[in-house]
Amino acid sequence: MPDQPFIIRKFARRSLCSALSNDYAKESEISSRGIVKYLYRYLNDLKCLSLVVEPDYTDRDFLDDFAEYYVRCYPPYNRHCKRIHFFKTQISRKLFLRAIRAKRGSRDENYLNRNYLGFVVARPLPQAIIGRTVLKTYGRDRGRRNYTCLKPYDANLFGVKCKKVDSLAFQEQDTVVAACATVALWSCFQKTAELFGTPTPTPREITNAANQAIYLGRPIPSHGLLALQMCRAIRQFGFEPELIDVRDKRYRDVPLISLLYGYLKMGLPVILGVDIEGHGGHAITLTGFSLRDQLARDREIGNGNEPKLQGATQTRPTILLMGSHIDRLFGHDDQVGPFARLDIHSQPGDNANRWAVYFESDWKKPKSDSRSRLDPFLAIVPVYHKIRLNFVEVYRWITALRPALEYLLSKIEEPSEWDIHLIRSNDLKGLFKVSGLTNAHLLDSLLLRPHPRFVWRAVLSIHGTKLLELLFDATGFARSFPLYEAIWHHRGFAWAFRTMLDNPPLMKRLEGVMSKRIEAGRLWSFLRKTIEKQLG
Repeated sequence: MPDQPFIIRKFARRSLCSALSNDYAKESEISSRGIVKYLYRYLNDLKCLSLVVEPDYTDRDFLDDFAEYYVRCYPPYNRHCKRIHFFKTQISRKLFLRAIRAKRGSRDENYLNRNYLGFVVARPLPQAIIGRTVLKTYGRDRGRRNYTCLKPYDANLFGVKCKKVDSLAFQEQDTVVAACATVALWSCFQKTAELFGTPTPTPREITNAANQAIYLGRPIPSHGLLALQMCRAIRQFGFEPELIDVRDKRYRDVPLISLLYGYLKMGLPVILGVDIEGHGGHAITLTGFSLRDQLARDREIGNGNEPKLQGATQTRPTILLMGSHIDRLFGHDDQVGPFARLDIHSQPGDNANRWAVYFESDWKKPKSDSRSRLDPFLAIVPVYHKIRLNFVEVYRWITALRPALEYLLSKIEEPSEWDIHLIRSNDLKGLFKVSGLTNAHLLDSLLLRPHPRFVWRAVLSIHGTKLLELLFDATGFARSFPLYEAIWHHRGFAWAFRTMLDNPPLMKRLEGVMSKRIEAGRLWSFLRKTIEKQLG
């Protein structure tokens, strides 16, 4: 048992560095590290005032790494970590002892709980000292910040059951046992365990699973994972990897930000592979997005990749996607910190024939204070094996409808928008209850009928007014006609669509610019039936 079972300090940069330090990483060395500076700023923004240190803490993830590697090293590394708890109030030793001694639910314990901000595990290593970290997020900022990939974590502090913190566990890259891709997967699996009831493997288990795919070198010490190895690790733990190679010309007409949003909206983390200017490849676990009311950009697809109609004169798309409102992503970057910001910028003209966006974060160019460009090259989503339909396939269906929608909406000045996202059927029914549908028969049929466990939901709206909602069976296949329901929210729009369907010459012209991969006749027949069913 240590001389002091706990240490209480007023929160400050020096006290934080002191709490994180160990025999191999002194306080003076730690203070200059970028991730420590980030944590100090982050906690300061959360109004942290006190920290409590557990000097003797056993962490499952580090213990697994210790048993695999560090126990065999010549230096006598400690198997125990420190755990540092943060509070947004001043805590005295007297108050803390009262809370420990009191019964569960006492006034002092409740006081600590109301002010609890989370914890950081400090590993006894010379580098990568930031272990498992669970901290509260920033506030919603009137709905702008959306941290969708969170789960509740609890902590027991000497018998005080700390209030659950909604967060996603983070840790710094350990270049011996885990590389950036490993800890990116580790954070992903924290959330997928809650969504699908799957395991939460340690970094060592992820690294070993990944190296069963390609064994070009020893798995430990690890020097990084290839995309194929990451996919192997994802399959090893019960998922299927949905991989989008940004460099592949097949995906140049796919809106990247809306694709990321489509999975993040359900709370499914996405691993984003970026090429950092001056540094090389890196993996970041995306955890949320910043959604603005106004447009952040008027296109998501590079110049020359936007589908065009014959004779079209528009200088910008008439149908946008929700990604056009997203100006920033949030992600766990193991070299920056938890919930780090990735600002989205439009590509300059020379590069706009590829992806329409690039990112900037706290990464700096070597020997410079200017920010590095982060160019996306890969997105990997660990999806449950029963989710077979992906965003790209749903987007192909939406673009097939574009000629008809542009014809109907060409006289409306406000652009229409698609909100495409993955959702669980139980959550979908919850949305039906508050949808404002006035057709009681339709509402009953939507609530009482069985739905697939996972659904792709695509909602077309203009300035917040819903026009049409399409539901796709996410457990189906693209070639099996996965569209199983169309909900016509706007009666006038439904009649206009019906009138268009009754104009054979017009429909023939529209079908001429539709994708050959979509069965146009079957699609029009399906939509006609849903209009007749709902409008009579």
